[in-house]
Amino acid sequence: VGGTADLETPLLVRIKPVAEKAGISGDWRITPEPAVDIGQRPELDTLGPAVWTPYPSPQWKAQTADDNEITDDAYQGKAKIVVFYLGFGCLHCVEQLKAINPKVEGFKEAGIEVLAISTETLEELQKGLASYGSELPITIMADPDKQAFKAFRCWDDFESQPLHGTFLIDASGRVRWQDIGYEPFNNIDFLLEESKRLLTIPDSI
Repeated sequence: VGGTADLETPLLVRIKPVAEKAGISGDWRITPEPAVDIGQRPELDTLGPAVWTPYPSPQWKAQTADDNEITDDAYQGKAKIVVFYLGFGCLHCVEQLKAINPKVEGFKEAGIEVLAISTETLEELQKGLASYGSELPITIMADPDKQAFKAFRCWDDFESQPLHGTFLIDASGRVRWQDIGYEPFNNIDFLLEESKRLLTIPDSI
């Protein structure tokens, strides 16, 4: 450190008399020698990208309530919010859906689709929608095999059970924002504003 230090910094100016008393005048710094025992340096390209980029969204498929299979290909070229919820039997999940519903129009105005994928079977999904009490303005799908949950890492491998997840995926299929955990993400006002902000940022920064 001393070999590259600035002699004009207050600390080193204060020790100048010490150096002079020791018979050293002028620049007393000792130029450091480069280390020769650092081992084999890896190629820089093997250490990862030079700039950060959002990671590609995993591929997924799920069933709609009317028993149609939907894949991520159906939403190519569109920005979207994808919500992974545990089903209508989860009170927290229902609260999340209710919090999202009045904001769906705001997402659409921002050019963002809103989708929800549950762990339920098709029959459970149909019953849940029927008992919800009002029409949901978002596309609701079932993933009974939990393959989409696992692809997005909304899965606790230790407990072998699904987790809640909320993802913002841009039009080029890259994940710009995510929240995964035992509780669903319910700050929808933040999600809407943050989604609009993030989608204005280039893919790499």
